[in-house]
Amino acid sequence: MMAARQIVVGYLVSQTVVVAAWWALLLFVPRTISWFQAGAWPPETLLCFWLPDSILLVFGSLVTAFAIGTERLWSKVSIWALAAASWYPALYCIGVSMRTDEAWLASAMMVSMAGLTLAMATIHGSAEQQPATIRATEMTKVSAICWTLAQTIIFWGVFLWIFPKGIVELEHRIGFQSFSHVYQSLAAFCLFAAASVLGLLSGINMAAFGAGTPLPTATAPKLVVAGPYGYVRNPMALAGIVQGVAVGWYLGSISVIMYSIFGAFVWHLFVRPVEEADLQSRFGERYMQYKDSVRLWCPSLRRYEDRVSECQGICDGQPPQNR
Repeated sequence: MMAARQIVVGYLVSQTVVVAAWWALLLFVPRTISWFQAGAWPPETLLCFWLPDSILLVFGSLVTAFAIGTERLWSKVSIWALAAASWYPALYCIGVSMRTDEAWLASAMMVSMAGLTLAMATIHGSAEQQPATIRATEMTKVSAICWTLAQTIIFWGVFLWIFPKGIVELEHRIGFQSFSHVYQSLAAFCLFAAASVLGLLSGINMAAFGAGTPLPTATAPKLVVAGPYGYVRNPMALAGIVQGVAVGWYLGSISVIMYSIFGAFVWHLFVRPVEEADLQSRFGERYMQYKDSVRLWCPSLRRYEDRVSECQGICDGQPPQNR
């Protein structure tokens, strides 16, 4: 509990410093303004946000960090209010980018800040919850599926659209060239569609059989071994990485492809161990049996439940069934 609170406070203090430093960069190095707004717009279009950003994001982050660090009664109201406030400029930037097809770098930065602030709010929790980085939350099947689909739309929009567009815009600014070849769009689309089906099936199975969502702070309270989880342990992570590679392929961007592969390394080295430790603590021997039987990245040809049934049959003295 204490570690989770420290993570939130540390992030909010960092956000205070970073946002203040970004505004100092814009004010003292005016030529950087062009990197974060539509080319035909005057600098004042961006600079006029200095007052709300200073009050809501810089000062607000600092006050919220103080409230959480000192365990004030109003800390939960403060963190959720800050999360809501951070999404207004983020959505404004997305609207500008959609309207002009420019300033995607600004949209990516603002969405990162808003998304991380919202993540900190979910870690700190609601009024009846204690701070936690992983929190099992049992839901009805309908609620779990609806929340999972909503999370999927947000995650796909951020990581597979806004971030890649920002990366491509940065590539063009520093002189990188896109690549292209015959059937590029069609091949990339087919790969993206296949990975998307895997991702959707994984999320729906998580919700339907696990009674929770893929979000760590509202994770499934039941171990899921059905559907894609019977063939590979982390089908959503696998699907997301392949989707990212497909988007980079479609855009002709080596940097977007590398961004996806880098995300795989980050997930594998930092996120996976935490998730697996949580699953082992909650499900014990059952999860360890599943972990030993189903591979992490490379899907098996036969599902986990079939292999378990066959092993049980052998133990009971029954010959294995031909499949």
